[in-house]
Amino acid sequence: MEETKEKSYSKIKQDFYYRYSKYVIPILSNYDGDRKQTLVLAVIASSFLIILGIIFGIFMLTAKGSNHDIRLSAFLIIGGFCLYKMIKKNFEKKIKKKIMPVVCACFPKLKWREPEKQKNFFEKTKKMYSDEIFNNELANEYKTSSLIPNFARMFYDDCFDGEYNEVPFSIEENYAEIGSGKNRRTVFKGVIVSLKMNKNFKGNTVIRPDTMFHTSPSNILHHTVLEDVDFEKKFDVFTDDDVEARYLITPTLMERLKSMQVAFSANKISAAFYQNKFFIALHTNKDLFSLGSLTKNVCDREQFFTMFEEIFSIIKLIDHFKLDQKIGI
Repeated sequence: MEETKEKSYSKIKQDFYYRYSKYVIPILSNYDGDRKQTLVLAVIASSFLIILGIIFGIFMLTAKGSNHDIRLSAFLIIGGFCLYKMIKKNFEKKIKKKIMPVVCACFPKLKWREPEKQKNFFEKTKKMYSDEIFNNELANEYKTSSLIPNFARMFYDDCFDGEYNEVPFSIEENYAEIGSGKNRRTVFKGVIVSLKMNKNFKGNTVIRPDTMFHTSPSNILHHTVLEDVDFEKKFDVFTDDDVEARYLITPTLMERLKSMQVAFSANKISAAFYQNKFFIALHTNKDLFSLGSLTKNVCDREQFFTMFEEIFSIIKLIDHFKLDQKIGI
């Protein structure tokens, strides 16, 4: 059985590499000249603001009678870095519109949701700085499942919808905030993976990084201790059904989650079983699915192969649960 799986995994990799070479490279190669021009523009424009800010700051600090107000200097310097980032992001968006549909075709039934269209949709449905989460079914489930128990707004970047062995899954790069005005702060940044299970769970079980006092993310969930000592040192489990929690959380599951954590370069990982879904939250400050580096050749393989490993780790997790089969709980 395991040998059959490895052959299947090997075929998926071979198909990806073949499609990447045959379809992705020819499209990308047309954009390397554009990348170089954009890099020159970004460096010149951002450097101008940064140098201007430094000169102004020096002048303000050395000028007689100056009150040493260098806020404008700081504004110009920060603006220079932000301008570089904005130019890079615009180039990345242009590349993604052309290449993401082709890259997704390398995976069975994978689709990319364009961030700009999604943002416009959310801006129409909710005010940008309201005290409510955006009108998104999954976002509400992240909250009610206690995966991310406390947030007011959720923002999205790259999102994918896929299916493997008749199992629907989604990947959402997002961050969540709480508070308003100057008190706004980020409570989550990273990627949330959602798998639709073939069974409604009786309870709600949450896996979170270990804390000293084992504080529960919800009033209806209690801390439970599992038999795996190594696991207990790294994670806390909260549930309203101890029997189901022990059935679901196995050493093999944790190995799969650790593999996902490595694939996504995540700092920490949380998970939740809720109703008929399994959620995995990968906390990272890394800009994931970035395909438009200005300093590397647009055909650079590393960024695409990294993306492949990220999605591939989800496929292996689906196989672990045998989600295409009925599971007994």
